[in-house]
Amino acid sequence: MNPRQPTSSVGMLASMRNPIPADESPASKPLALVTIPVPPSESGVRRDARFAAPGEKRTRYHLPESLESASPVGYRTRVSLSREEAGTLLSLLSRPRPSRFVLGPAPTERELFEECSLGVLSARQSTNFRGQREVLLGPKDSEQAASLLRRIGRKEASVLDGAAFTHVVLARPYRTPFTFLLTFVGHKPLASLLTVPLRAWAKRFRHVDDIPTIGYLKELHLGVLADAMERAAVIASAGTRAAQVFLEPFEQPADAAALRELETLVGLTPAERAAGWRVSLVAQVGSVPEEERVPMERATARRLGAALLALRSERIQPGVNAEPSAPAAYQTRQPLDVPDELTVQAGRAAYNAFVQFTGVSRERAKELMLLERIDVLTPQGKERLREVREELEQVTEKLIARLPLWADLALGRALSRNSARGRKAFALAGQRIYVGGLSRREVERSGLSFAHAVRAFGAAAARGALVAEVAGTTEIPEGCDLRGGVCLMAGPVNQNDIGKQFFSGKDLLEHAFAGREPTSLLVWTFKAKTVADPIGNEQQLLDAARKGALVDLRPGPHEVVAVRRGTVPGPLRRSGERVNAERAFGDVGNFVTDPEGREIAGNRGTPWPADEADAPVWPGGAR
Repeated sequence: MNPRQPTSSVGMLASMRNPIPADESPASKPLALVTIPVPPSESGVRRDARFAAPGEKRTRYHLPESLESASPVGYRTRVSLSREEAGTLLSLLSRPRPSRFVLGPAPTERELFEECSLGVLSARQSTNFRGQREVLLGPKDSEQAASLLRRIGRKEASVLDGAAFTHVVLARPYRTPFTFLLTFVGHKPLASLLTVPLRAWAKRFRHVDDIPTIGYLKELHLGVLADAMERAAVIASAGTRAAQVFLEPFEQPADAAALRELETLVGLTPAERAAGWRVSLVAQVGSVPEEERVPMERATARRLGAALLALRSERIQPGVNAEPSAPAAYQTRQPLDVPDELTVQAGRAAYNAFVQFTGVSRERAKELMLLERIDVLTPQGKERLREVREELEQVTEKLIARLPLWADLALGRALSRNSARGRKAFALAGQRIYVGGLSRREVERSGLSFAHAVRAFGAAAARGALVAEVAGTTEIPEGCDLRGGVCLMAGPVNQNDIGKQFFSGKDLLEHAFAGREPTSLLVWTFKAKTVADPIGNEQQLLDAARKGALVDLRPGPHEVVAVRRGTVPGPLRRSGERVNAERAFGDVGNFVTDPEGREIAGNRGTPWPADEADAPVWPGGAR
């Protein structure tokens, strides 16, 4: 937040009247638990998901009959956290980086599986674009990786010795059916016969993005993952380990040869480089001294892990944007509200993350992060929301009207149909809405690369959203799914960026930050409600037969995680033809059933053989 902005257009800390001077501002501030008030008993409803009766047409509100998936997630219900458990989880959002690693027990195979389950296998709760994978290095390889990191140069934090293992994350440019559609947007009618193929070639071989915000999605996803990895290391080890995460881009290393050596160490091939894969994030993980450990019972760690895996993006606001065919629970507005103090805590957590992953001062972080609040409970907020919706709708109409007719007809009108269907991707419904972004000019004046700041913004967005999700899952009342949730999305800003790029539009944040050349990146919609989104939202992430048009299935560990033993990385949890079917933290038992307790066949999964899961992956521990 910029303290000079009027309170009607500033971000999450609008209610704080006396900003802390820069020289007194701590890097991370502790967070207080602020819950969403319990609704009146008559207003509390839950997702009454049932199996379809014989002969009944299935909808996205019915339970699937079965699940066959290598994903560690499955269909889960929210874990109702106690206040003590919620406090422990929130404490992880203001902890400093580890100062050093000490000798500790070697991690077991199950601990690695569960840490990856909370990280690369589930960090993006909605669209699981297969644009990230990782290689896990053991203690000996971690020594080499640490030496290479020092040569490459890491400014945001110190490279530590004695890591038990190291995550090396590879990422590639964001490409989905939506980005395929963008290939045809913004061309002149006759020239499109030439300019469409030229743009397609540039995207395929030079990794050029149609609009800037598509390029930023890769960076935002890396920030979300980085923030998740910090919590994952703590929870998977029940508080004894921590992660030192390096998020600054590797594109301009101090020693290019060292970066090539790191790529060789993790097995990055020339063909993968040509496809756009790059080393993008590194996280050292190791045991920490007693004074830096998080006091946590193993049972608490298990419940927190299961709670994080159960979180989902919540798009529906009851009585506001539910489809007409939705069950009654979704059709009536509920008398719940997101407290102002909760958004203050969410903003505090967001600044904690931005400071941690960039190294700028807290006051500078408040100036750089541009946040416009749209409060739909006020007349001004309703008017502003209406303006935003109309602007996005106008962009969509122009987009459809100017699609090349020859391409749309050749594809059976799929381009125009998908463009119209995409309106759902920017449905803004919630009590507190925040549009967030950055100014490239101001970021670069602060000595940061814009890509680094965008990554840190992704981490900040994820951490702020988690605060609201914890509030919405603490002491859930009987007969409810939750007390509140969050939808964190880029759809509206992508649509706005199309308007900026091709139709002379203005950035969404120009309204609140005129003259600062803002670039909007993400939208949060904070929702107070008791009913979870339709089961179909989760099914499209897990079931190929009902896969959403713009969504990749949740991956299994063998698909995106490799473990380096010896000299060649091998897939995690694949042995011959056998692959993972275990649900991480499944012992907590938070699996979806119908009201009579009938389970989805296969949803609980099958444990990995204990003799393999309980064995150390790299015997001997850190050197």
